[in-house]
Formats: sequence, C-alpha cells, structure tokens
Amino acid sequence: MTRYQHSQQKGLHIATAEMPHMESVSLALYIPVGSRHESLDFHGSAHFIEHMIFKGTSRRNVRELTIEIEGNGGTINAYTTEDLTCIEARGPAELLDLFSDILCDMAWHSSFPVEEITREREVIEEEITMYYENPGEHIEDLLSKALWKNHPLGRPITGTHSSLAALQRPELLDFHREHYFQSGAILAAAGAVSHQQVLASIARTQCPQLSGTRQCAEPFTRPQGTQIATAADIQTEYRKLDQAHLALGFYCEGEHSSQRHSLRILSLILGETMSSRLFQEVREKRGLCYNIQSDYELFEDVGSLQIHAGMDATRLPEALDAIQNVLTDIAQNGISQQELDQAIRYATAQHRISLEGTEAQMAWIGESILTHKTIVPPRDARDILRQVSRADVLQTAQTILKSNNQLSACIGPIEHAKFQDMVPS
Repeated sequence: MTRYQHSQQKGLHIATAEMPHMESVSLALYIPVGSRHESLDFHGSAHFIEHMIFKGTSRRNVRELTIEIEGNGGTINAYTTEDLTCIEARGPAELLDLFSDILCDMAWHSSFPVEEITREREVIEEEITMYYENPGEHIEDLLSKALWKNHPLGRPITGTHSSLAALQRPELLDFHREHYFQSGAILAAAGAVSHQQVLASIARTQCPQLSGTRQCAEPFTRPQGTQIATAADIQTEYRKLDQAHLALGFYCEGEHSSQRHSLRILSLILGETMSSRLFQEVREKRGLCYNIQSDYELFEDVGSLQIHAGMDATRLPEALDAIQNVLTDIAQNGISQQELDQAIRYATAQHRISLEGTEAQMAWIGESILTHKTIVPPRDARDILRQVSRADVLQTAQTILKSNNQLSACIGPIEHAKFQDMVPS
C-alpha cells in the first residue's frame, strides 16, 4: 500500500509516495514557471534555463553533475512546459541524499558560465530546427498558434532563432532570480523512502528559503461568439511532402473545471485507443491514414481538445469529411452505455497500472500539488471518473465540438486557400 504525505519546509512543498515494496526512488523538483510566464522579447527563457542548470554550479562543473548521478547508477533529466520546469532523477533508493543535493544545487546554485551559454544557444537552435523539420512535431506549434494566437501559450516553448539571440547572461539571471526563488516549488519523491527521510535529506542540502508571492501568468481570454474561430486563425505551411499533417483544436475549460472528467471520457472514445471512433472509422474502415488520435491539454484558465492525423495529401478532403462526421454524430447522438462503460474501465485500469511505477507516482503527487494544492488520492480520482454519465459526455461534446469552436492547422502540399475551403466555417 502506497502512503502519501505532504508538508512544507523553507517555502518548498514536499510530497512523498512511500512504496516500501520498491527498491528505487524517483525524485523531481517542480518549479512552477514555464513559457507562458515569459515576455515576447525574451521568450524561450524558461527552456534555456532548463538547459543551463546542467552546465555547472558553484560546487560542480558540467561533467561532475552527470557523472555523480550516472556513475552511481542513476539517471537525470529535465523538461519545460507552458506551466512548469521539472528536474527529475531516478535510481536506487540509497541515492536519495545524492539526488536531493544535486537537484537543489542545479535549481538554485547554477553558475551560468558565459561560454556554456554561447554553446548551449547553438544546441537549442539545433533543437528548434529538428522540431521544425519534423512536420509531425511542428504541427503542434502551428495548432498552438491557431488556438492561443498572440498569447504566450501560442509561442514555441523552445523560443525562436531571433528570441534566442536576445537571451544573454543578464537576461537569464534576471529570469532565474525572479521565478526560481519564490515559494511554491515542489519536491516530489516516490519509492522506498519515507516522508521523514526526504525531509531530513532536503534539510541537509543548500536549499534556500523560498519566499514571496509567485507572479500569475497572463490569463488567456477566450474569443466569444463568431470571433472564436475565423478564417484568419487557420494555420497552414506549404511543404512538398507526400503526406498532409492535420491538427484540429477545440477550446474547453481549464484544469479546475468539473468538465474535465467527462472530457477525459470523450477524448478516450473519440481517438485515444484502437477501438475509438476516429481510429475505427478513419483508419480501419476507410484506410485514410496510418495514425489518428485525440488528446486534451488543460491549463489553469483554459484548455483544448485536439485531434492529430497524417494522411496521403490527396485524401485530406475525404479524411476531413470522415472526421467531421464522427464529431457531428457524437455531438448530436452522444455515446452508448457500452462505450461509456468500456471507456471508464479502460481509463481506471490504465491509471492503476501506470501507478505501479515510482516515476508515475512521483508525477501524480507533484502535479496534484501544482494543480490542487494537495495530494489527490488516486482511488478518489478513479471514483469520480466512474460517476461520469452519458449525459455528461453528451453535454461536453455539444459544448466543445462546434464548428465555430474549431481551430485548424495543416502542413503539406496544400495551399492555404484550398485548405481553408475544406474546413468548416
């Protein structure tokens, strides 16, 4: 039985999932700052800093940081999203003190060497080029631009070649000081460690006293009425490819909405599995594409339901019609009881299976604190999902799956005007 605990120390939230039957520990430090907290002139700052915290501290050089982790049998990684920056490590449970010390050292005592900034800027520029040259990845940036327009959510997390040029050491240090030392950061640990062990481990680190009120990110104001999805919002990029890459997005409410539970079921039934409606209709029945899927993304103030697919460019009109028919049917007629029961069984079973590992438990407790300020017991979350009704899913589908709520993006050998004629208006 996993035991959950949550307390605060030095302005840092400490959340633990004690799993005595495991031999490992997963530890993550969540700093609640991401790309949506950046200004236009210096966007890409959060991601750049995520790279720079691996480039040396006041106590360790760039090589020593990774050697200390990997040389003792552990792994370390980091990532940046719109909302947060995360540094995570995993390894044998006896490495808890080492992980705590290194993660805190990286987050709060990085040295930002000038020569490393110059070198890492070039690395990130290569990362930007890599994503751009992969249309399956770049389509996500185009859809974000369609959905979030000129808001920070609509900008690439990596920044751009031009914005990177503006990021020098003073700008990175300012952003780091402004966002990393405010209260609200979370240390999440899961595995064969106790809450008291983690508290004692953090007390032995050079974790600073975090204080101050964290700045709220710029809220996104959803367009209303006929202004929700206009022809000007459609994003296309012409490329001489055999395939067309398609992305559709629909505004929905944010992560605190009660709608999120029925949205989970709606997305599952639409396109998250091989038995989903989109997969069965568009791929299995019509053979229009190899892969089609749905997913959703929730922020504090807003969210989106998304559909992604790739197909032979000549079959794009047929694929769009097939997708729209599925969306129209589910919004008009809802789902069957059999579909609902199957989706709930699948969601709850996959949730249970995923939480057998320390990494998933670590992410669960960390994201629970970020979103709800407390650890949500997984059993409670599954019980809430089981209460979703067919009427709930129908209402969510009718609210979201409307043509004037649909944003579109396409990459491939399709002219903008031609694609614009294909999508509903």
